[in-house]
Amino acid sequence: MLKVEKQKRIRELVKKQNAVILAHYYVADEIQEIADYLGDSLYLSQQAKLSKAKVILFCGVKFMAETAKIISPEKTVLIPDDTATCSLAEHVNVDDCLKWKNSFHNPYLISYINCSTEVKAISNIICTSANALKIVETAPKNASLLFAPDINLGSWLNKELNINMALWNGHCTVHQNYDVGHLLECIKKYPEAEVVAHPECHPNLLKYANFIGSTTAIINYTKKTPNNIFIVLTENGIARQLKIESPKKQFVFIMNQNRENNICLDMKKHNLDNVINALETMEPQINIDEDLRKNAFKAINKMLDFSR
Repeated sequence: MLKVEKQKRIRELVKKQNAVILAHYYVADEIQEIADYLGDSLYLSQQAKLSKAKVILFCGVKFMAETAKIISPEKTVLIPDDTATCSLAEHVNVDDCLKWKNSFHNPYLISYINCSTEVKAISNIICTSANALKIVETAPKNASLLFAPDINLGSWLNKELNINMALWNGHCTVHQNYDVGHLLECIKKYPEAEVVAHPECHPNLLKYANFIGSTTAIINYTKKTPNNIFIVLTENGIARQLKIESPKKQFVFIMNQNRENNICLDMKKHNLDNVINALETMEPQINIDEDLRKNAFKAINKMLDFSR
């Protein structure tokens, strides 16, 4: 079956199953093309809550699909490949995190959305890279602030807000592994370029950035600023949307430390074939224990209320 035929079949199945397809910027282009909603973690969480569809097919990593189920338990939530996990989320387990939290006086745990349902359930509030600054800035002043699991995002927040949150030592493999040498080569090659970076990047990379923000913030910034060349420090899947929004601008992507394209292999596990299979079989489904879901929902809903 040709690509166009597969995409047509998907649209037929979406209509038949009363489904909606949510996709993150980092998935393959062929998946982005058939998505009903394409965006970052905050936007997709909001769409999961607002959608009237009975079925959500989530093309992203597993914690994203779990978040959709936490928000909309009455809906069937599918993920095309349920082995699509997140390296950052796997850097923290709930038992260790709870011990860490309880070691502080009056702890207030702010967890990045890139974590398990279990960690969300012991968190006071969830954030994404799009709203982290505001959420941390408005956290209780008399509490011991803790941030998990991304030490790079947490370090950036501490620097921006001039605070000293305790940080969990986790990271995203993709954003951690950009090659500083290649970045410096590109800065030399394109002296007129602006460096735009995701805050999950290591501080050794962020110090060269002209702009730091979420995927959506990067897309909006590069569209609005008059500069025409950008060196990009986030996963390559964003390239499609960057070119759609700014077709006349040039985007240079930094390679990893092996001098390879720096892609999230888990995000790329979704393809047209397993999307078709998921919609035909209604599997794999995301299922979460109800008590666990309710506890995780409290922290997520605080974020959604905050971000209205």
